Parts: sequence; structure tokens; C-alpha cells
Amino acid sequence: MARQNLDSRSPRGFTLIELLVVIAIIAILIALLLPAVQQAREAARRSQCKNNLKQMGLAIANYEGTFKRMPSAGEGTLDYALAVPPLAAYNRTFFPVSTFTQMLPYVDQDSIYKKWNFNAHYTNGANQAAAQSKIEVFTCPTHAGMKEDPFAYGQTHYMPTAYTDIDPTTGLRNKSVGGTGLGATKEGGLGLFGNKYAAVKDGTANTISIIEDSGVGATTGAYVAATQTIGGAPGAVSAQLLGTGNTCPNRWADPDNGSGVSGPPTQDPTSSLYAMGTKNKVINQNKNPLGGTAACPWTSNNCGPNDEPFSYHAGGVHAAMLDGTVRFLNENLDTHVVRKLVDRADGQPVGEF
Repeated sequence: MARQNLDSRSPRGFTLIELLVVIAIIAILIALLLPAVQQAREAARRSQCKNNLKQMGLAIANYEGTFKRMPSAGEGTLDYALAVPPLAAYNRTFFPVSTFTQMLPYVDQDSIYKKWNFNAHYTNGANQAAAQSKIEVFTCPTHAGMKEDPFAYGQTHYMPTAYTDIDPTTGLRNKSVGGTGLGATKEGGLGLFGNKYAAVKDGTANTISIIEDSGVGATTGAYVAATQTIGGAPGAVSAQLLGTGNTCPNRWADPDNGSGVSGPPTQDPTSSLYAMGTKNKVINQNKNPLGGTAACPWTSNNCGPNDEPFSYHAGGVHAAMLDGTVRFLNENLDTHVVRKLVDRADGQPVGEF
């Protein structure tokens, strides 16, 4: 009986069931792998964001070493007696240039700094091209919802701390709360004037200079460009040559990106959006859904990322302290602690946070 030649047999293929099993195994492996890849990417983005703040913290220290004062926060609430010309009491006031503009030479952007005309607003033609520069250190890789600026200005995902008006007793917003230093009210962090380190009575390790504010839309701000400014930056004058349009806090060159830390209007008893009994929260408040809640939409001032600490990192935000360190602040941090971290001279111990 002739033997069958094994080499002549047709190769056996996969059955349908075997193929489906292989596909299912591959799908499971992909499902297990994707979250790990996403987590690794987010870990890298968080590290980059932290490094950005580290560079800015060191830039502030170097700036203070050069000019013997810290850079201004850009925005503040000024006592009328110190304004020129005199303003209504506690009027919103802007420094001629932003914190980020002042620190340009100390974050390897000296070429842009040398192009800057300190006698003109950033929207003026003298500075417009420089202000349209995209500077990586001023942006966090983890962000969402940030549209390109309609005038192509470079953007930022960080916020210099100018003041806080969180009540030290209630933890709610209280616009009448007094602050510290040089006649400015509700001052904290860098402050409007750019104070010396000696003015940081609570210690540089306990005072925030710059905090994340990622996700604020590329929308026009509420204040006319450079209507009220005070001098102080090298070469700056109060009567700057104006540009066009309003302030826009998503731009790194805009002094309005410096902000007070107040918490949402739902925690402000004087606001029409006040909701009695709501949980006091300052960091990442009204984060979900995207765009805010019906009670506190992001288009309302102080809701979500609108002039408040905010990030798309899970669980909180990064903050640069005045000693150059970077801390990650839990989004559920008590409002009293947040206030103490922003106010540089309240005399209150912060404790562990």
C-alpha cells in the first residue's frame, strides 16, 4: 500500500472560531495596553508642566536678584490714594507689562525681550509681533479646549497670583477683606507692585507665585487695554501708547493673566450666582462638564478656569512657590489653606498641605 506523501498535503488554515479567539486576545491586549500608554504620556506631560513652573520660579528669583524686587503680578486692586490719576477706591489696575514679559530674559527668551518697547502696550504695533511668539515654557502640554487666539498672540496656561479675597473666617469670597503690603488691598503672591522678598512675611516656601490656569478660552477680557497702569518695569511709563481691543487673560503678554484667587461666584454671598450650602472649593471648581455647570458656566468670571486655579491633570494643579520649589496642590484643598498660600503676609501658619 503506497504511503501518502506528507509534503503533498494542503496546509491547514485557521478555523473561524480560532480566528475569533486570536482577535479577541489581541483586542484584550490592546485594551490593557492603551491605558498604560496614556498614563505614561500624561506622566511625561505632568513632568514637563512641573519643569515649566520650576523654570519660572527660578526666573522670578533671578529677576529679584537683578532688580531687588519680584516681578509684578500684572493685575491688582489698588487703593485710590496710590493711583495716578486718583481712582475710585479699590479700582482694578494693571501694570504696564505682564509677569511673563518681565521674566523673558530668565527663561532663555532674551531675543524677544530685547525687541520689546516698554513705552507701548503689547497690542501696539511696536510689540505685536513679539507678543505673537509661541513660548513653550508658558504652556502646559496637558490642556483641552484652548482655541487658537484670533489675533495669533502667544498663549499661557499659567496664572501669576496677584491677590486673594477669600475670607479668613468663612472661607467664602469677601471683596472687603483687607490684605498686605504697600497700600494695595487683598494683595498676595507676587502682588501688583512686585515686592522684595522681605515683604514675604510668611516665608517663600509657603507663598505661591504662579499657579496653573489651563483651559481659559481665547476670549476678549473685560478691561480696555492699558486704561489704568502704573509704572515700575524697566523703561515703562504710565501713559503707554495704546494698542487695540480689550485685555485677554489667555495671552502671556497680557497683564490681565495675573489674577486674584477668589473661588467661584457660587461661593460669593454678594453674587447673583451665590448658592448657599455649596461645597467650598477653589481649585478645579466646576471642572465637569466641559464648559462648566448651568450654575457656574466658564463664561462667568471666576467660574472654572476663568481667572482661577485650574488644570486638566487628575486631582489638582501644580504651583510654583516663591522659594523656587513646585508643589502639586490637591483640588480638594481647604479654601482657608489656599488663602494662606496666596497671601504672603497674613501671619497664619500653613501646616501640612
